[in-house]
Amino acid sequence: MKLRLICSICMLAVFISTAIAQELTVFDRWHKTDQLIRDRKIDPDDARDSIEIYVKEGVQNFKMRDIPGTKRSEWVFPMSGYTWTSYRTGGKDYKDERFDYFQGGEFKGHPAHDIFILDKDSNSVEDSTGMPVYATAMVTGIVLSTYGTWFRQDYLRSGNYVKLFDPESKAIFYYSHLDSVTVQVGQLVKAGEPVGTVGRTGRKAIHGKTHIHIAYYKIDEGQPVPEDIIEDLYAAQRRFEKK
Repeated sequence: MKLRLICSICMLAVFISTAIAQELTVFDRWHKTDQLIRDRKIDPDDARDSIEIYVKEGVQNFKMRDIPGTKRSEWVFPMSGYTWTSYRTGGKDYKDERFDYFQGGEFKGHPAHDIFILDKDSNSVEDSTGMPVYATAMVTGIVLSTYGTWFRQDYLRSGNYVKLFDPESKAIFYYSHLDSVTVQVGQLVKAGEPVGTVGRTGRKAIHGKTHIHIAYYKIDEGQPVPEDIIEDLYAAQRRFEKK
């Protein structure tokens, strides 16, 4: 009788575990894997294999929504609500020589661009408008990972961040040092819609100027590879400011 009861409990546990696993979307699973990568708690080869699967499933998931992707010539500038911007070192801050995505939260180099807003008192509010500046989706995509609970004693270099999967180019847009995150994992975000507000969160950024850190990682066989998008940023900003 006891043995039968134990077997029944084990079968129930397996059934519940399977049911829970089936409820997780591809982006829920991707988010969990990305957290393990961030914290360096997963083997890089295992992570690559997983990401390769997530990309295929993510593209399929997006196609089912019957919404067009965003062509590179139509990328949107990653901020809105600002009156002035400045690029770190004139847009020459991109450095990817020592970077590897699987270095996690303590990655080397600076394979991205920092864009500052007008905020002399460093309160993450635009001086001219008295309002936050929004970090906006450069493309129509799906949120694959977020972190929005950064605090001053937090070790994370990135602070609050959002990672957006672009099914059109099979890549990741990475927004960090955000003051707040306004999207959730698995959420569809259209190009130009907000994903958070620009800030200065992060272990080092908290002592600096308010800005957005924007990176683009093209996924090649499960390996997110950084790409310099400064010309795309300039072009997107010109289109945005002509409106």
